[in-house]
Amino acid sequence: MSDPKLTIADVMRDRNVSRSTIYRRIKDGTLTAYRFGPRIIRFDAAEVAAAFQK
Repeated sequence: MSDPKLTIADVMRDRNVSRSTIYRRIKDGTLTAYRFGPRIIRFDAAEVAAAFQK
């Protein structure tokens, strides 16, 4: 794992998915979210790419 830097907005823009899709992927375990405090969520770019492969 590299340093998690992507925000929810970054993933939404880069992968053209909705916020609810991201939260659904977190909940079902296909996307790992790194929490820094109660409100800050970041994602690793390589893990996002793997989670949204077609």
